[in-house]
Amino acid sequence: MSHLPPLMIPAIHLAGTNGKGSVSAILDSILTVAGLRTARYNSPHLIEARDAVRIAGFPPPRSVYDTAVGTIRHIAAQRQIEVSPFELATAAAYYMFATAQPPIDVMIIECGMGGVNDATNVIPHAYNLASALTSVGLDHTTFLGDSIAAIADQKARITVPGGLLVTAPNLAPEALHVAHGIGFQLRAAVIEAGLTTVIKEERRPFSLSPFVPPQPVHVRTRIPVILDGRLVPGEDYVATRLPLGGQHQLDNLSLAITIVHVLSHDKRALSIQPALARVTPPIMQRGVEATKWEGRCSWLQYKVPGTDRSVPVLVDGAHNADSAKTLRAYINDLGAGIKVHFVISLSASPGKSPESVLRPLLGQGDRVTLVDFTTPVEGMPWVKPSNKDEVRDVVNNLISVEAAVVDQPGVEGLKQILGGVRDDELVVVCGSLYLVADVYRLANSA
Repeated sequence: MSHLPPLMIPAIHLAGTNGKGSVSAILDSILTVAGLRTARYNSPHLIEARDAVRIAGFPPPRSVYDTAVGTIRHIAAQRQIEVSPFELATAAAYYMFATAQPPIDVMIIECGMGGVNDATNVIPHAYNLASALTSVGLDHTTFLGDSIAAIADQKARITVPGGLLVTAPNLAPEALHVAHGIGFQLRAAVIEAGLTTVIKEERRPFSLSPFVPPQPVHVRTRIPVILDGRLVPGEDYVATRLPLGGQHQLDNLSLAITIVHVLSHDKRALSIQPALARVTPPIMQRGVEATKWEGRCSWLQYKVPGTDRSVPVLVDGAHNADSAKTLRAYINDLGAGIKVHFVISLSASPGKSPESVLRPLLGQGDRVTLVDFTTPVEGMPWVKPSNKDEVRDVVNNLISVEAAVVDQPGVEGLKQILGGVRDDELVVVCGSLYLVADVYRLANSA
């Protein structure tokens, strides 16, 4: 980084086990509606590596991305720096942000796996607007620790001295305790996001046939009252309609709204980026309602070639126990008696067993088909699917139904599966964001 243009861009830095991408997408949409030019970095990417980078809402052109990656490779070779693929991608993103024209007003950065030791954690402290902690669960335990407290410690230490750490509501008590301890050590303000609640209303109900997707939910989010630059107890709310599906998105919305609301009043943040004062409750409302985040409890329709059939497909990158649990809760909330057909591929990951993901996901009466996602994954050649025979044994033990196995991987395998699904079943593709990417590739090629 010392050989690249200085990274002097105001930044919001996100760490956590699940929810970082959703929070970043909501933040990006709100700040864009407020008239700020944004940059965003997420991981992993969805379809191709440059999808992880967004400038003013869009991935960079392929030529721009390739030039940035080439620049980093050249510097690394010239200086004899060993660089991992994630470090390469992160440095390339920062290079594109630092050289973007017009300049970037705010960048929103998602940690890759951990926090304090993550490659993204090279943002100069003077430009850190806020750090944030989403949910904390037992994932990547081989690298981050085998307890919630240990993992929270890794993630919350992206907080900068004298800065701001905003935590999601409903955080595990031990994670919240760690966050407050780190805030005390660093003399940083720790703010817990207020709750988001659903406002009951009559909405068009979900239907498979004819297909009617779930409608945006009318919600209100409690925000702190700020007087003379101080947070005081109060009952202020922002009301909006949340287009992102799933009960878990309520906490993600809470965190995003609390971040922008506090930044729009915080003296330190406004000294770094005065344009944050433009963010008002009406701006938040419009920004939330315009949010899009593909591959996370998202819906698409696949037209079966040679027929007039259109198959509704629910896709979600659920890949660990916590995200599997939230996906199942979303499915259950769609209505009673829905027959579910899971199409699953799991990534082989140290310290994570197939059973830990599948146990909270599967229920009696579900149908399961296993397929491998496309490999190699661009920029991440080490990522491999779990052995399908081992996963099938786990499925059989959990729900007493043997999973079907499709030998063809990726797009061709999905084409075979989706062409033969029943009209009365809900197709859910999950287990890995890389399999979800294959669904989008298939839909885009149809």
